[in-house]
Amino acid sequence: MRARAAGGTIAVIVAVACLVGCSAPDSPEEVVESLSLTGPWASDFQVAYANAKSDYERGVLEDGEVTSSEYEESKNHLRSCVGDAGYAITWDERGGFELGSKNGTYPDDFFERSDPVLQECESKWAGSILYLYEQARRNPKKTDESTLQVTCLRDAGLVDGTYTKDQWRRDNEKDTFPFDARSDAAMRCDLDPLGLWYSG
Repeated sequence: MRARAAGGTIAVIVAVACLVGCSAPDSPEEVVESLSLTGPWASDFQVAYANAKSDYERGVLEDGEVTSSEYEESKNHLRSCVGDAGYAITWDERGGFELGSKNGTYPDDFFERSDPVLQECESKWAGSILYLYEQARRNPKKTDESTLQVTCLRDAGLVDGTYTKDQWRRDNEKDTFPFDARSDAAMRCDLDPLGLWYSG
């Protein structure tokens, strides 16, 4: 997950949150066993459920799937929550969002004031919901990321057949790719390596 400052706004990629209403599990292990989910993303949903801080998040995650309507509902709840505190949130199709001020003013302590609000709202209405939806959408079978990336980069003509998965892992770790990682083709591979949803 990354965060960046952009002008007077704070841009953040959502990663963690919770819900409202049910009692906390006795232990993550007990929850993981009780959910009995199957599928490529089952363990991720089990762990996220065990670590959830709200009933809302648990209610969304308990069936091992985040639907598009649940995803949008979570974002709407989050938007409304920060809006009640005077902040405006705008999502980017490529991931993340910008958190700004509704009245357009950005005092020096804007981050110090807004961040606790954002964290509280995320804990109630987002948690792992947005992250799991986005990751499962871009990689439904949870294929090894290096395999996805190398295949996509080769198909896009950004690397040749000699470029390996090990090379990609090293380049990704050091952020030193042998191509322009900010190009449209590279961004498409990063966001949507299987070409399932991104049209930018």
